[in-house]
Amino acid sequence: MIARLLICLALIGIAAEPAAARDWSDVVRPIRSGEPIQLRSDKAYLLVRIDFRGVTQDPVVLREPDAAEIAAYDSAKAEAFARKGSKGDLASFLFDYDGAANLFTLQHGKAIAKTKDEATVLAEVQPGSYVLYGQAFGGFIFQCNCLGTVGFEAPAGVITDMGVYLSDRADKPSVYPQLASETNIGPTARMDYWLFVSTLVPANGTEALPAGVERSMVRPAKLHGIGPFVDPNVMHINRLAAIPGVLRYDGGRVIDVATGQEMKPR
Repeated sequence: MIARLLICLALIGIAAEPAAARDWSDVVRPIRSGEPIQLRSDKAYLLVRIDFRGVTQDPVVLREPDAAEIAAYDSAKAEAFARKGSKGDLASFLFDYDGAANLFTLQHGKAIAKTKDEATVLAEVQPGSYVLYGQAFGGFIFQCNCLGTVGFEAPAGVITDMGVYLSDRADKPSVYPQLASETNIGPTARMDYWLFVSTLVPANGTEALPAGVERSMVRPAKLHGIGPFVDPNVMHINRLAAIPGVLRYDGGRVIDVATGQEMKPR
């Protein structure tokens, strides 16, 4: 499991904001207003509503790579390491990898529907196991949920509804009761850069859907806890706020509520 995470972290640079010169639509493609909704049997779909009442941040999601992707990355890394005649630790060696990206932002600016209070984002992605990895600000990954978060499966041929994404500053009281336990912590959260807090309000199957999306197309995401991990590439680290029935904390321990188990570092 640690190896799976390390490959994900290594891909962060190419996957966070794809370069304009490369077509990343096979990895993630936002579906825009007015576009006919035709679900492909080889693609998965993520739906999330981004609430605007706090500080508007965009959720960053990560698809966990499979064994073949990990092997391809390891091989490319070893070859690049040898070509450059690098010395030292291969594990910390950084290089430009042109393989499949697995980390991307669900951008509120590319919504399928929007009101003054909320943007609804629908994206076509690759099927797999996903992690709510962190959040982006101004097009860049700003903060990871390295101290605890949630994951879910996104199967092919259906829309997986993540629910409502809430985000706010950590230094002041939040407009969201769901963030009360992780906010209003004072000036330590607004030193060089603001610290943010986020969470999901899980979908329950009764939420309003964008035009063209039928209820039969949609399945609420089955969320589960994800333990701590390391990402040296972001400005801030935090944890997703607790989600009743899904995610809680015991001090620094991450607890998956459904199983009662502590989710160990990955």
